[in-house]
Amino acid sequence: EVRRYLRRLSGAVDESGRIDQQVITNYAEREYGSVRRFQEALRDELLIQKIGRLLAESVAVSEAEARAALRHGREEVRIAFVRFDGSVPPEELEISEARLEAFLSSDAERVREAYDERAEEYDRPEQVRARHILVQLPDDADAETEAAARETMDAIVKRIAEGADFVDVALEVSEDPGSKDQGGDLGFFPRGRMVPPFEEAAFSLEPGTVSEVIRTTHGLHLIRVEEKQAAMVVPFEEVRDELARDLIRREEAIGLARERAEELASAIREGHSLLDTAREAMLNIERTEPIRRRPDGYVPGLGASLELVTRAFSLTEEHPSSAEIFTVQEDTFVLIQLLERTDPAAEELEALVDGERERLTVERRAELEQAWMAASRDSLNESGRLFYNLTALER
Repeated sequence: EVRRYLRRLSGAVDESGRIDQQVITNYAEREYGSVRRFQEALRDELLIQKIGRLLAESVAVSEAEARAALRHGREEVRIAFVRFDGSVPPEELEISEARLEAFLSSDAERVREAYDERAEEYDRPEQVRARHILVQLPDDADAETEAAARETMDAIVKRIAEGADFVDVALEVSEDPGSKDQGGDLGFFPRGRMVPPFEEAAFSLEPGTVSEVIRTTHGLHLIRVEEKQAAMVVPFEEVRDELARDLIRREEAIGLARERAEELASAIREGHSLLDTAREAMLNIERTEPIRRRPDGYVPGLGASLELVTRAFSLTEEHPSSAEIFTVQEDTFVLIQLLERTDPAAEELEALVDGERERLTVERRAELEQAWMAASRDSLNESGRLFYNLTALER
């Protein structure tokens, strides 16, 4: 095997068909530093090739397997489902002081974690609430267009100086489609959100005062500051009760949603269909478009649940309803019923079998190689014979 490999090297064989040892020696010293290192590398390479061939030859995919994989990936189902949303607390929920204190005592760590998760909400930068009136003016406007825009803005400034209400004028003439219908109200905003000239003017004004005309890339602005909030960090103690109440409301909402889902599941276990029971209970029934299996279990319009999708494809016409409750998006509970199953046509499968067989073969070989390498690495590591050549990573 070594000789066969050497015969493929350029110039390694003389005119008589014998291997020229000097050529081999020169090649080994030039490429590997010595004949010994060349021989070791060559043996390793040949062994690696042997292992690769053994692994590859041990993988076989039949036409039946390829056909089954195609069918598995292309069959479709339509399902009906009822969801119980646990994200919305019941409106009538009242939390007594005794319950609040008990929760704060038993779940203090959860309340603190909730505060940490909402840190951005309680660490408030300096903010202003402002209104503006915009007269649009492109950056590249010619002198005539700019003169007309400034004339329009001058008339607006004059109206407000004479006592016209800023909000009324904004509703009438502002050219900002995002804020015009709110009387120019931009809400609260921190530094860094608006373009610099606008921001500088807004943060320099006192509440109730109106700016000079400000030019930005959007046009000409007249700004009135409504309110200012200084930067502050809301202490945990100030919002502790609020956070606890939110957690209690969430628990109640999830518990109620789960309870309602259990009632529906119980009826299904007694032999009723999901659709009939949901209609009698006047529950909202939703239906999907045809869906296929996806690795992430995502169902459009519903969310991701691999368990739900797997169950949907196992339902039959004889037993279309599932009493299993699936959790979607942490706080939503779902029950399903099969509406329709569609299998791919036999002609469609036959046209794709050869390509699928090749794809599965490549995929399984790669999986087998990875598994073999992982097992070999673990074995060497346990025996203390695993070494890493870190110099290979140096640049």
